[in-house]
Amino acid sequence: MLKLSITATGLLLAFTLAAQQQPVTLKQLLESALQHNQSLEVSRYEQELTEQKIVQTRAKTLPSVTGSGNVADNFKRQVIVLPAGAFPSADGSVSSSPTALVAGTPYSSSLGVEASQPLFDMAAFTGLKAAQAGREYSRLSTRQSEEEVISQVAQSYYNILASWETIRLQDSTILNLQKLVTVSQGQYTNGLARKLDLDRLKVNLINAQSQRTQALNQLTTQTNQLKVLLGVPFETSLALANVAFEKLEQQVANTALPEAFDVNNKTEIKLIDSQLRLSELQRKATRAENYPRLSAYLSYNYNVMTSQLSETFTGSGNAITYGMGSFGLRLSVPIFSGLDRYSRAKQNSIQIRQLEKQREASLLSANASFSNARIQMSNSLETLKSQNENVKLATEVYASSQSNYNLGIGSLTDLLDAQNSFTEAKNIYTRELLNYKLAELETLRSTGTVRNLLNEN
Repeated sequence: MLKLSITATGLLLAFTLAAQQQPVTLKQLLESALQHNQSLEVSRYEQELTEQKIVQTRAKTLPSVTGSGNVADNFKRQVIVLPAGAFPSADGSVSSSPTALVAGTPYSSSLGVEASQPLFDMAAFTGLKAAQAGREYSRLSTRQSEEEVISQVAQSYYNILASWETIRLQDSTILNLQKLVTVSQGQYTNGLARKLDLDRLKVNLINAQSQRTQALNQLTTQTNQLKVLLGVPFETSLALANVAFEKLEQQVANTALPEAFDVNNKTEIKLIDSQLRLSELQRKATRAENYPRLSAYLSYNYNVMTSQLSETFTGSGNAITYGMGSFGLRLSVPIFSGLDRYSRAKQNSIQIRQLEKQREASLLSANASFSNARIQMSNSLETLKSQNENVKLATEVYASSQSNYNLGIGSLTDLLDAQNSFTEAKNIYTRELLNYKLAELETLRSTGTVRNLLNEN
């Protein structure tokens, strides 16, 4: 049985043969991946970003308050020119030339605050609805990422089980060949066996050992892939131990072929539907930018005018201070934007048509995947039944050939042929069992029920 040792960090996993440790289940691997997988963390951060974008969009519909202040050195003040005769002198005479008056003071300062509240802004209100629809899209996107990770972990898990079963079979073959080489070596020394037979056994032994090395390399690759999915550091040592293949056999024996399903329940389809709603709201928000905007405002400014710089900050001495305030309504009417709004609305319409076609393609793909996987499951079941009988027969033939060879009434050729047939029958059975589990996984993916694997023990 595949065993798991979990360190105090909860991240470092190790597969061992220790009898006191609890066996690893697919459920445990999936739960670990859902907690630590990096791609899922990215998706969850995207959800957080979506929430903040909603807050940002909502701010456009809420009151805003702006403060302002300035200090100015009016080194060149404005001149007001009065026409000739505007002001008669004390003796009643009138000047025949214009009079120039310097306005203002050398220094001035002001502090102000303005509050505004949108009363009617269709673009902002519709944009808020679009942002809130983005929350559902983000949630479904994360769920789809989770389902993809679940599927990948399960596929890796089944591949590892099949690889380890292949290695176990190779170990048995190598052990038997080593015994035969030892026996044949003694027989050859005593002149009871041919050198040709001994060499053939050695060649088969070396070939079997090479195949085991290749299988171990494949197992290492699969283990590294599992590390990535589980979110554990790459340098973490994952020592694989023996695994019982019988559990998968029991699962296959107790599994019924899936029936028809509602493709609209698939997360991928729900995600596209959410995109369609979001794109429709975005198009409405773009078109709403053509509507007038109305807002209420209230502003107040406190001003200081003086000839001394220090008095601009205190308003004391000869400084002149006064306040200015107003409130009212502001109306903004969009007239022409250089076809910007029109172009963006057209882009939204094109995106909607793209999504509609994408939905149609996804429906066809999901139904085709389900049908193909179901056919594969049915074919694998039939092959497993016949191959199970074939393995039993091959086992009997191999045992009989080995007995005859040991008694000296059977040839080495018959023994090696029987051994090869037995090994091939077992490998075919293992591959078909793996194909069945992968086909079953594909039906779960195509029906959007892959999360059911979290309920397995």
